[in-house]
Amino acid sequence: MDPPAVRYVQRDGHALAYQVVGAGERDVVWLFEINMHLDLMWTDPQIHYLMERGSTFARTVYFQQRGLGLSDPVEHLPTLEQQADDIVAIMDEVGMRQAVLVGVASGSGAVALVAARSPERVTGVVLIQPFAERLLGGDHDPSGWTGAERDKFVDEWRGAARNWGSGSTVPLWDPQEDSAFNRRLMAMLERSSATPAVAQAHLEWIFRLDYSDTLPSIQCPARALLVPGSPVPVAASQYVADRIPAGSFHLLPPSPPGASLGEAWKPIIDHVEQLATGGHPASDAGRYLASVLFTDVVGSTEVLARIGDAAYRDLRAAHEWQVRDDVEKAGGRLLNVAGDGTFSIFDGPASAVRCARAVVDGATELGLEVRAGVHAGQVERNGPDVSGMTVHIGARIGATARAGEVLVSRTVRDLVVGSGLRFADAGEHDLKGVPDRWPLYSLTDADHAPRTVPRLAPKLGMIDQAILRTAKRAPQALRALVGAANARQRRLSR
Repeated sequence: MDPPAVRYVQRDGHALAYQVVGAGERDVVWLFEINMHLDLMWTDPQIHYLMERGSTFARTVYFQQRGLGLSDPVEHLPTLEQQADDIVAIMDEVGMRQAVLVGVASGSGAVALVAARSPERVTGVVLIQPFAERLLGGDHDPSGWTGAERDKFVDEWRGAARNWGSGSTVPLWDPQEDSAFNRRLMAMLERSSATPAVAQAHLEWIFRLDYSDTLPSIQCPARALLVPGSPVPVAASQYVADRIPAGSFHLLPPSPPGASLGEAWKPIIDHVEQLATGGHPASDAGRYLASVLFTDVVGSTEVLARIGDAAYRDLRAAHEWQVRDDVEKAGGRLLNVAGDGTFSIFDGPASAVRCARAVVDGATELGLEVRAGVHAGQVERNGPDVSGMTVHIGARIGATARAGEVLVSRTVRDLVVGSGLRFADAGEHDLKGVPDRWPLYSLTDADHAPRTVPRLAPKLGMIDQAILRTAKRAPQALRALVGAANARQRRLSR
């Protein structure tokens, strides 16, 4: 099988590249890592075999994060929400109603978010080399890491980003595969997928991402896979599996000496096939991850006393219309208006926070003071409404906010990393009827530009360009050359 034709779907004005292989009733979607170039992956004989094998048991989609590889360059790193939306957009474009989702390393967060918020679309999850808690900028040590492990991991990946295009990411995936030949292949993958500046920006974002609060909302079977000797500690990936109700952790068998880049992936494809073809109970689509927004007029009694019943009735009607308009524009749904308060629901927290800011600012223009609270977590469908502890917590956060303030939970703050939203620590609070004290954060800037990256395609030398052309036109020739080199590597390692 030769590499499939590259297809594109438009995402926010940029073309996102993906490939589709296979057919049948089962569907699988892979979100690749930053250095896993779509065309070049097919030139390694082992990886080619594995990608081809995927087509034997499922219709399979492969793609990288937007802005990388064969996709159009982008001005800003995509947020976790946008990456999750991209997965669903490709599924819709291909006609996939449900699928097993596979997230490779930094792709694990987006896969987890889709599974948590859209359980009816996901039948299984495979997370490869995952860790879920932020390594930098957090208010507690990440679970499963010692300080030395975390510092070494960050330092080594920063070093790899500084030397991007040299293949130095190989030992950061699997030390067993660290050979001169594999580094040369990985160097080509790196250079063709991203510029050094884009790679560095991506890694700094990953170090500060935290999606651990989404994991308990994943209802389908999930497997966390780790290569022996990985710089990601076993305890960190075990933590990911333990947070998922139907999650399991699997330490993969070690790669043989002299292994090629693709040989470590054989047991991974086994797990994907088992999850895609094995039976499991259907997910409860009545429960899913969502973001809730509560707003409330502050000092409404004083305003009523000052302007009178009729004027206040008109003012409140204008405010309610404004809230409905802001929520609709942000892609949310207004569920309830009770007295001077509103309750809305959104797919993603960044949209909810930006809507909250718009509502508060719009109320100020009307002469009202409004406070808002945003939380994200698992909710349960109850007819046209939703219920659950997430709703109660969101309401309590909203009630805790001051006039003109947008207050959010730590879950929300962690999920919107890279969105341009900025927060100040608002301290820990007791929320009525909710156990424990809750750290809350006040929105300080909703207009700060997200992290920018140079909108430049990778600059490749003549040799790299020639190899890329060959990868498209005669991949079988490259596979033969790489296969011979892999065989020599194995002989020399004995």
